[in-house]
Amino acid sequence: MGRNTQILQECINVLTDQLFKSNQALAQLEEYFSTRLIVDAGDVEVVASYASQLRLRVTKEECGAVLDYMAQTGMVAITIDHTEDAINEKWDDRFIEPER
Repeated sequence: MGRNTQILQECINVLTDQLFKSNQALAQLEEYFSTRLIVDAGDVEVVASYASQLRLRVTKEECGAVLDYMAQTGMVAITIDHTEDAINEKWDDRFIEPER
């Protein structure tokens, strides 16, 4: 299973009956997105929960606008810190010593 299979399958499940055959669609989407990471970072319920914990007043419609803002401004992007953490968690001793 590829890194995006689960979320791509969800997309196909929503559209399958009206548009295309599931297996063909999944294969095409897997290939197209094979070098990318698609992340389901959360939904309006997560935003509403965090807003409540932060004691911030926001409507369900506004939670959608918060998600849009996060997407547009890259708040849910891979950072250099995320990359470093992931590499160091997966493998030992990947640091490249600087040349002298």
